[in-house]
Amino acid sequence: MRAIGMIATALLVAGCMDGHPGPMPGPRICNAGAVQGFVGAQISPRLQSRLRARSGASSVRVVGPGDAVTMDYRRDRLTVDVNQRGRITGMRCV
Repeated sequence: MRAIGMIATALLVAGCMDGHPGPMPGPRICNAGAVQGFVGAQISPRLQSRLRARSGASSVRVVGPGDAVTMDYRRDRLTVDVNQRGRITGMRCV
């Protein structure tokens, strides 16, 4: 009796599915142009959060003079270049 109930439930649930999966969320795309007004500002954790939110990036990478960075291209990452004093000198999505 219990097996019949489980089978009936499985068939009921299967009948609600149309066979087409829902849309998969795509990767976020960064927009460095939206944050260029912050060039010259002092970088901080709070500003990094604002830059991520305004640019639409999934992550923010801060690169100082002489820092080693990976060469992988990620269109969802905002790379923030800073000078030795921590002032933003440029931003790009890579």
